[in-house]
Amino acid sequence: MAQTAHRSTSRVLDIIELLSVSIEGHTLTEIAQLLNSPKSSILPMLQTMAARGFIDLNYRTNRYTIGLGLYFAATIYRNKISVNKFINLEMQRVTDQIGESCCLGVMAGRDVLFLHRTNPPENIICDKMPGQKELGCIGAMGKALLCDYKLDELTEIFFKDGGRLPPETNLYRAHIQMEEVRLTGISYEYGEVEPNIQCVAAPIRVDNRVVAALGIILPTFRINLEKAARATKDLQISTRKIENVLSVSDENLDEVFTQNGFKNL
Repeated sequence: MAQTAHRSTSRVLDIIELLSVSIEGHTLTEIAQLLNSPKSSILPMLQTMAARGFIDLNYRTNRYTIGLGLYFAATIYRNKISVNKFINLEMQRVTDQIGESCCLGVMAGRDVLFLHRTNPPENIICDKMPGQKELGCIGAMGKALLCDYKLDELTEIFFKDGGRLPPETNLYRAHIQMEEVRLTGISYEYGEVEPNIQCVAAPIRVDNRVVAALGIILPTFRINLEKAARATKDLQISTRKIENVLSVSDENLDEVFTQNGFKNL
């Protein structure tokens, strides 16, 4: 949290952010644990927000969820901007929080095609730029995009028409890593694509189908355990937000997830 942030206000926003990505909601104890804050300080905030209709309390399960007040506010906001602009704003939020570049990509044949990227002031130069491609079975982005594929489907993608993989790349091993992504929702790379560049990525789903992937680029000279953990957490929150917006949008996904969709934002 930035030094200029007001602690109580930040906690309210933390609660909103936490509940906005949970369909089942959370109990007071769970919220306090997830925010690493005492229940005594969290409870008055929850009570006030519930009284104003911004969150709901299920008295049978004691779980808090998003309320109508926030839903109506979000609906008004959503109607003002496009899905592409929402994704851009969310990626910029991640960049501001982590201090690193955030990238968005889709599969194009056997490659990841990067569509959009947001950068911090101290931008790191690497190949994960809009319009660039990287082989889908090597990096974190590709493993996130391909995590639902079976081994025979991957074989068809990467070896049809005489296709070959780099000598150090083992498709079976990559498939095992993709299966782990399907279970955990997070994929990693540790310099396999570019030296000194790590990446953490997560799939974005619509109707349980992976349509894109969101990633955070972590240069090795700036990474530490705290930053890596924060990146993973923020990535999970952001992908859930984007999925929620996509689930109620009537925009054409084939037009959203293109390079043209992110021009002139």
